Amino acid sequence: MPIIKIPVIKKFGIISTKYHNELQKRLLEKTEEGRRRKSKRKPLEVTEEFIKQFNAAEEVEDQEPMLDTARKILHRCKGQSRLHSKGSGHCGNLQLAWTELILIAQCKGKIQEEALDLLMLSLDGAESSQDQIGVLFFIAESVLYRIGCDAAQKPYLFTSEVKLSKVGFLTFIRLYTFYLLGHLQHFEEQKKRLSTYLKALTACETTYQPYPNVLSAMHVMFKVGEIICDLDTSHETKIFSQKQPDLQDKLSLDSRAAEADTFLWHALLIWQHIQNNRTNLHDVSKLLFLLKEHLHQENWLDVLLALLILGDAAKNDIFYLRTLEEIGCEFLTTFQRQPLISTLGTYPGPLDIINVYTMVLAGICLHGATSEIQKHAFIGFQSENTWIMESTEASLNGLLHFNPPNTSDSDQLKWIIHYCTVYNLAKICHELQWDASRDGLKNAICKALDKWRSVQNSTQVLDAEKVAEAEVNGPTNPFISATAKTLSATESLAFFQHVGCRLASALSQQFLPPVVPYIPTPRKPFQKQVPRKVLDVTEHSMDKKTSRLSLRQELVQKGPSLTPPLDFFTRASMDLQKVIEDQWAKELLIQMKEEEEEMKKEKQEKQKKEEEQSNEKIRKREQKLGKTSKPYELPWSVETITHDKMY
Repeated sequence: MPIIKIPVIKKFGIISTKYHNELQKRLLEKTEEGRRRKSKRKPLEVTEEFIKQFNAAEEVEDQEPMLDTARKILHRCKGQSRLHSKGSGHCGNLQLAWTELILIAQCKGKIQEEALDLLMLSLDGAESSQDQIGVLFFIAESVLYRIGCDAAQKPYLFTSEVKLSKVGFLTFIRLYTFYLLGHLQHFEEQKKRLSTYLKALTACETTYQPYPNVLSAMHVMFKVGEIICDLDTSHETKIFSQKQPDLQDKLSLDSRAAEADTFLWHALLIWQHIQNNRTNLHDVSKLLFLLKEHLHQENWLDVLLALLILGDAAKNDIFYLRTLEEIGCEFLTTFQRQPLISTLGTYPGPLDIINVYTMVLAGICLHGATSEIQKHAFIGFQSENTWIMESTEASLNGLLHFNPPNTSDSDQLKWIIHYCTVYNLAKICHELQWDASRDGLKNAICKALDKWRSVQNSTQVLDAEKVAEAEVNGPTNPFISATAKTLSATESLAFFQHVGCRLASALSQQFLPPVVPYIPTPRKPFQKQVPRKVLDVTEHSMDKKTSRLSLRQELVQKGPSLTPPLDFFTRASMDLQKVIEDQWAKELLIQMKEEEEEMKKEKQEKQKKEEEQSNEKIRKREQKLGKTSKPYELPWSVETITHDKMY
């Protein structure tokens, strides 16, 4: 058997065995160390170390790879935020995206503002879900920490501070909605941490005093934080119960809600029927305006929610826009009679109401369903040329020319209203430049601003236009293309577009019965005469033996001419609507009786006045002629006439 020799090849050359073993050991250790580094390295993870390295990078060579990684993270967060589907759907991880966005917003420069823009868009458009409560508390803590420890210490107002205040406004409004729904009972640890951060806001009020839009967001955050953390002992939940209702007490809960907070409840009812294409609730809006005393309640957060919800309804129906502006006129009349208070923890006066009201009107002017709605949100309903004359109504142009009577607080009220109006109008002009089909509205707003600017000498109000221009002309967000703005402005950063719809949807789904669906009356189908089948004796006997059909089976066999019986919630909704209509009929009857009594009194006063005038004429005639006979009597009597005839 032959012997085969296998040649041995020395890859490392002629070296000693000891050195060969050491070389292999070093190569093995180097390979394992590389594998460990590769397994630990997560380039798209937002960590505290990554944020420190990003903010510490000063050289261009160090900044470029960090900036590229940050942009990749933002692209991933955009996909998980479901912006194209307006926050709905099952794809993506909304909670993870919000967490990463608020973390990466700690980076300096353009990345910070781009992260805040994406977070603001997602918070505005995402549907409400109980899974969001934990991350909302985290965002709230982060916003309060950033404002108290970083933003308020800067000598000037930065655009990132304005956007941070908007993120805080949306976050705390969502938390307040979950509080009304009774979903914050098991978050005691988060409430305790949030109450600690709330103390930092009290020191920031003087810093943001010249900027009412930012200061209003601070008021909302502080008030909501006090309520949900049980720090405000004077607050009571006025609208909804804190327990989950079951089917038995669903209708009674709605009745308690209507009695407790009528204004917000009717705003929800109007929004619900607008969404279901109902056009027979104009009487409800009239009744809403009659409840003017509910506009000045102690818990002004409910009024803010109602304004946001009515604003969303007014985008689709010009009738409710008129109602909204009438409510705005009521606010202006009341604000002229009450002192202005702007201290955290107390009623902040008209500041928050004015800020939210002007923001809602500007959103309608930009995102209204029709051009008529957009136009009347700006010029109002009194005159078609109100931008060339002073107006007292509560449209955007009317607020631009608002001039209250001289009182102790008239100057402060005037500059707050003008500041909020100019701030929103400047942002509308910027957004309309992307839409050539609305040049008429843009030119009218620009002319109104130019005329107002020519006669304005308040530096505080002129700063509003500068703040708005700095906000809208800041770092361009690379994730929002100009074509999207040109088409439908679905991703506009200037105003909150969907927050009213999301709040109303969350509240109405749980605390309003479902709207009765429109069931058209079915036409009786044309049936051909079919010759009757003659049954024999055997078939007839078999039919008698079969069991009797149930009621549902008989209805099915009857065909579509009979409608199925209504369920509990449908009948409850019909009963509730009937109660509302009866109540409105009673109100109309009372008003008619009062008008009849007034007309009767006026008629009696008119008759009395005519009698007095007639008596006064007779008296003057008697004095002039020197006789007391009435104008239809002769100066001589019957006896005198007969005496003359005899003689």
